[in-house]
Amino acid sequence: MKINMKAVIKEDISWFLEHIKKVKAFSVLSNSQLMEMVSKMRAFEFKAGTTLVNQGESANLFFIVHEGLVEVSVKKYFFMEKKVGILKAGDYFGESVLVSNSRRTATVTAKTDVSCFVLLKPSFKSMLNQNALFKENMKAVFTRRKMELKSA
Repeated sequence: MKINMKAVIKEDISWFLEHIKKVKAFSVLSNSQLMEMVSKMRAFEFKAGTTLVNQGESANLFFIVHEGLVEVSVKKYFFMEKKVGILKAGDYFGESVLVSNSRRTATVTAKTDVSCFVLLKPSFKSMLNQNALFKENMKAVFTRRKMELKSA
């Protein structure tokens, strides 16, 4: 498994701001709040086939896909695994464990080589506490995704 950490560079910040404002959940954050968020993020690169998160594990990371594709799957019953989606640049995952303090609800694997912006739980929680509307948006996303995974 190959994982590289790299600095978030100026071009990454421009991309981040352009794409994240299009995401309804993040659109309520001011430019200064978004810049604060990006200042606390790190960029990671994962090779195709690398598992980024495992269903059932405790976690403290929030991911935003920068480049590449990741596959989301859930274990049904004991051994059956079902693919429930593909996430691309601008999509995000990991909010459920940070909003609800639950365990990971799905496994996410790099379908291609992928780079992600990653935010630690304390920084994410700080953003939730600074903006009540952002917190409500994230809770709504969590509830919707939880229902989607249950019906998968």
